Amino acid sequence: METVFTRADYMQLPEGFPAQLIEGCLVKSPSPTYGHQFFIGRIYTRLRDLVGERRVVMAPCDIPLDELNVYQPDVVVWADAPPMDVQQDDNPLPLIVLEVLSPSTEAQDRDVKTRRLLAAGVKEVWLVDPRRRRIQVAAVQRPREASDERSVSSDVVPGFSLSPADLFAD
Repeated sequence: METVFTRADYMQLPEGFPAQLIEGCLVKSPSPTYGHQFFIGRIYTRLRDLVGERRVVMAPCDIPLDELNVYQPDVVVWADAPPMDVQQDDNPLPLIVLEVLSPSTEAQDRDVKTRRLLAAGVKEVWLVDPRRRRIQVAAVQRPREASDERSVSSDVVPGFSLSPADLFAD
């Protein structure tokens, strides 16, 4: 019988423990690669310059969805800046979540996490794929994607768009 972990179990982990709670399983990931972190930094900088530093953060930042799911997306954007004293398990639901895909986590990011995030009320889940040089935006109303020189724009953060050619340029 498989052990099911809850949000309460997750909150007992030491601060900084590299794990997420996904469907009641504690999922520990290896440290991200240099390229992964580089692309996260590029995306974060563009969003910070657009919405301000209080509305956007990089991982790790817990996003609790329910008793069996607490995620740590790569980049998170909120509609309004959360209070500075918000507790780890009370972070509000973000407006947008961005994940830079890695081979070891791609299936979970695409399938389980995207579905759960949208069902919880996140407006857009951006999946940035450096290997395929593609950006997909999962959204309830208007999913879309971009490759090469084409850009993809956010429907909920005015002025935010990315093109793979620009994002993945050396």
